[in-house]
Amino acid sequence: MKRTLRTRGLALLGLLTIVALIAACGPAPTPTPPPPTATPKPPEPITLTVWDIYPAGQPFRTVLDNAIARFNKTYPYVKVNVVSYAIDDFKVKLVTALAAGGKDFDVFQTWGGGQLATYARRGQVLELTEAMKQDNWQGSFSSAALTFVTADGKVWGAPVELATVLFYYNTEMFKANNVAVPKTFDDLLGACKTFKAKGIIPISLGMNKAAWTGDFHYQYLVTRQGGLEPFRKAITRETGGTFEDPVFVQAGKLLQQMVDTGCFQDGFLGAEYVSMRQLLGQEKAAMTLMGSWLPGQIATEFPAFLPKMDYFRFPVIAGGKGVDTDIVGGTNAAFAISKGTRYQKEAIALLKEFTSEATAADVLGVAKRLPAVKYKLDPAKVDALTIRVSEELNKATAVQLYYDQSSTPGLATAHLDLITGVFAKTITPEKNAADWEVAAKKELK
Repeated sequence: MKRTLRTRGLALLGLLTIVALIAACGPAPTPTPPPPTATPKPPEPITLTVWDIYPAGQPFRTVLDNAIARFNKTYPYVKVNVVSYAIDDFKVKLVTALAAGGKDFDVFQTWGGGQLATYARRGQVLELTEAMKQDNWQGSFSSAALTFVTADGKVWGAPVELATVLFYYNTEMFKANNVAVPKTFDDLLGACKTFKAKGIIPISLGMNKAAWTGDFHYQYLVTRQGGLEPFRKAITRETGGTFEDPVFVQAGKLLQQMVDTGCFQDGFLGAEYVSMRQLLGQEKAAMTLMGSWLPGQIATEFPAFLPKMDYFRFPVIAGGKGVDTDIVGGTNAAFAISKGTRYQKEAIALLKEFTSEATAADVLGVAKRLPAVKYKLDPAKVDALTIRVSEELNKATAVQLYYDQSSTPGLATAHLDLITGVFAKTITPEKNAADWEVAAKKELK
């Protein structure tokens, strides 16, 4: 009996041991899963407003729209609202909007120079110096490009395009009338007389709300006579610098000589800017003095005329200090950021796309203009005329930034009003120079 109980006890103990071992070898308890990773919240939609001067249908509008489309692939939450104005309306609205705090836009088009410097000194523009250092953005630009958007040692804008002003002409019209490409100012006057005698407009010009178009002629007349130094000294208020320098007076006299010779069409003071290329493209005018953005406009509006068009440099003046490789030009399309923007990161990113290699390719191939960033010309994708015009910038011995853009807004307005009076012959060249100097003393304190 005792043995039986002992045997049963051992059997029970063995059974319990086996059960324990089985339990120990059984499946582990299911661990509690970690909480799911939170999905990053997408950025709130924002709108960047851009003010520029490039209407729908213009090649440069296509260039910028393509850049915006690329920008939106990286920044899909940003809506880019583009507002385009006519050039001279834009200039007036920009001054007013910046003075009011620059809240109407985030990014705006600029020609750089003295006007951009004025806005910067007023605290109206976002400085880009540090942004330019990131990823060596500044290293992507051609050597002279950033000088047009730099003031007081700081960078205030990003240039997209560089430009030079040249005489564009109808090669067939010149040939049919036995007119040689002018090499001197006297040659130019002679060519104008020949065309006018045959009922052809020698030089198309449109100064209604666009006095800067006529100012191109005046700037070249000054530059061909005295080089760039007289203007540089006068605008910087360097000792001895004055807008009453004889070179400015003489340029006014030569300008009025062009008017008296009949170099421009009747009613040019009331003609619109667009009429300049229209008269050339419709083959009613023999030539026009315009920036290197003209070929792209002609290609869009008058493609049949483009093969007939060529260019020449503004002629030299006998006895003048300037040479024909001294050019008037600058950045025709740069962009800056309003200090009033709430979206600095996105605005800077947009400017970087505006100055990317892809945009540069479009500037050349689509708009037939000259990029401000370093680029390689592909003859298979860029027409011969654009290639030759680009070489003019490379050959330039000096570049005179447009007078109005070199000045403060107030001085620019005064100068353009005065130069209109010289063309209209309502003021003398002497009074133009004297009043310009008075305005400079007031504006450039």
